Amino acid sequence: MRIDDRVSTPSTEVLLLAATAPSANCPHCGTLSDRQHSHYRRTVADLPLQDRLVILRLVVRRFRCVNPGCSRAIFCERLPALLGSHARTTTRLTKVHRAIGFALGGEAGSRLADHLDMPASPDTLLRRVKTCPDELAPPPRYVGVDDWALRKGQRYGTIVIDLERGCVLDIFEGRDGSALAVWLKAHPGVEVITRDRWAAFAQAATDGAPQAQQVADRWHLLKNLREAVEQLLCRHATRARAALQETPEAATAATVPAAVPTEAAVSPLPIEAPPLPGPRTAKQQARQARRQERIRQYERVKELRIQGQSVRQIAREMGVSVKRVRRYLRSDQCPDWNPGRKMPTQMDAFAAPIDAWVEQGGTNAADLFRELVGLGFGGSYEAVRRYLGRRLGSTGRPGPRVGPVSPPKPPTPPSPSARKLSFEFIRRPEARKAEVQARLEKLRACEPLRQALDLAGEFAEMVRKRSGVTLEQWLAKVEACAELRNFATGLRSDQAAVAAALTEKWSNGPVEGQVNRLKVIKRQMYGRAGLPLLRARVRKAS
Repeated sequence: MRIDDRVSTPSTEVLLLAATAPSANCPHCGTLSDRQHSHYRRTVADLPLQDRLVILRLVVRRFRCVNPGCSRAIFCERLPALLGSHARTTTRLTKVHRAIGFALGGEAGSRLADHLDMPASPDTLLRRVKTCPDELAPPPRYVGVDDWALRKGQRYGTIVIDLERGCVLDIFEGRDGSALAVWLKAHPGVEVITRDRWAAFAQAATDGAPQAQQVADRWHLLKNLREAVEQLLCRHATRARAALQETPEAATAATVPAAVPTEAAVSPLPIEAPPLPGPRTAKQQARQARRQERIRQYERVKELRIQGQSVRQIAREMGVSVKRVRRYLRSDQCPDWNPGRKMPTQMDAFAAPIDAWVEQGGTNAADLFRELVGLGFGGSYEAVRRYLGRRLGSTGRPGPRVGPVSPPKPPTPPSPSARKLSFEFIRRPEARKAEVQARLEKLRACEPLRQALDLAGEFAEMVRKRSGVTLEQWLAKVEACAELRNFATGLRSDQAAVAAALTEKWSNGPVEGQVNRLKVIKRQMYGRAGLPLLRARVRKAS
């Protein structure tokens, strides 16, 4: 190119360029021609120069094709080192716009481009992101698969990553496994596939890559184990609560094994909700009504089960979920979530100075708030006022409180829920606190729970690769334990992938990291996260 003219203004730099090559190749047949027909001008944008826009006015020539068999008689010369065909920006400016689009998306990228004197509309940036050519990469051998939510609870997608290079290979819409099976058939070199326990992915991996070794994710194995332990503790909630009590009577009840009645022999006994003392507020009355409704549903579920109806039939007749019916059938009494129980707050750390302040006769919440702020309290005045009102036994009416203030009797701490206990159980032994370890030892002392918890702990050690027991040996032990039989049945249905998870180094951890990155990119695009655009941005190496 030859610079024929230059015009400079405070905001713009305009250059007139002309091509100097004596000939050009026909883009259709590739024949070299030096027979010039005419010329025309193209205006394109280039990278800025010293905070000024750069505009190139190109004198482009037309040539006659000398090949008599070519269908194009006249063609325009191409300038591939400078810009593409029909492009309005140079190649290097297009690359910069594409990098901005990958990093920030459309609207934010457009604002940054204007600030950098490289103006481009949001649509232009997104279009250049979507038309970015795929990077050359070796055929994948070790891949990880997981699902992600396009719209949580409604639409899902599938993500495939390369475990060796740590990058996203592709994303598809849907998680039924059909698109994954097609992708695996198109990549026959895959040797290892890591995945979660989703049955559709297991079947797609078997159909699309029968030669590949499937590896179940160890985190999901621990998650399934924790859920099995939670269900176990829910079934034996009464015995678990008795085992966690400190009184001798409760300890005796926990050590004496009780006969577990069969489901058909359980008769629904009426369970009366304990009456609330004193006059009840509208909120307390509504809470009591909901409690009575749960008791009625619980009794009805037990009755229908004794009559021989299935879980789905009961759920359909009563208009409740299958999960609720199963929870009622597992429990020996109506589940209660202890509504209204005291929850830990940031005021608990200042209980001692508050008690001392109250014993000295203090009743003003503003004075107490100022003292607590001096002690490092970071909460609000309303939190102090509510806490002091409960501490003083306030009636809710304005005016001075009459009568001596006596410290309330400390409430008995509630027993941990089955869910909380299951999380404590699945934690590494060296990471447990002393009180948590003591609580788990009390549960192990309960006869109906001892064998199941020992087997569950042994499987957790196997997943963490701290045990020399093989999966087949552990499954043989579980045959004698009815409490974990369903969990073991699920493992047997996917035994090869589970066994590989206990011995191989691969895991689905990198896939989870890429899913988090995908979510961040999707939320940055404010609803413009169509699948083609999202696929282009996610596949771009970070």
